[in-house]
Amino acid sequence: MIKEVHFSYLNPENLISLAEQSIGVIQKNHEAETVFDKSIQKAEAAITLARQAVGTSTKENLTDQVFTADMNRDTSYNAIRLHVEAGTKRHRNIQYQEASTRLQQLLNKHGRGINKLPYAEQSTAVKALLQELDTQTAQTDILITGLRGFVTDLDQDQQDFDIVFAKRNTEKAESTAITDKEAIRVLKPEMVNFYTLVNAFYINEQVPGIDTTIEELNVIIDRIVNSAKR
Repeated sequence: MIKEVHFSYLNPENLISLAEQSIGVIQKNHEAETVFDKSIQKAEAAITLARQAVGTSTKENLTDQVFTADMNRDTSYNAIRLHVEAGTKRHRNIQYQEASTRLQQLLNKHGRGINKLPYAEQSTAVKALLQELDTQTAQTDILITGLRGFVTDLDQDQQDFDIVFAKRNTEKAESTAITDKEAIRVLKPEMVNFYTLVNAFYINEQVPGIDTTIEELNVIIDRIVNSAKR
């Protein structure tokens, strides 16, 4: 079964992305099935109206860029943690191990789950961490452990994120809450109907391969809703 979709977390950009990707899965997996055609046509018409209401072409692109920029800094942060953690186990090189241990303590000071924080809070935490990594003691330990490239990557990723996040927020500020609400009002009911139809075919076992389709849809729902929560 398709899991419950928490639409309250979704802004128009998220909802349009969810709709388009969900329709894409059905069209890819069930190209020859006509039972979905009417629902897809209604959803696509609602998407068109939602786009006209919000003008989301630029905003969607920026939302995707924000997501990618955040993934990049998460990757760099995780790489630092893994590199440092491995160094704490290097018992045959005490200087390296001690430097790694100090760096791990510094990382823990700023929290082990920085990469799971909401966008703005993560930016604050990363910048504070980078500031401490720029101290003389930390710089010495970074040199010993060969961490410089990883730290530079995180610094650049944070700068890239700041730029695209600011652009996205500017775009959002220029749109009105009323048009956003209208876009959601138009599209949400069609997506509820769309998922209800898919679940009905799953229960009645009327469409071959619907199990795989539902698994793909649930992955899309998880990814978009979890991103929207941040």
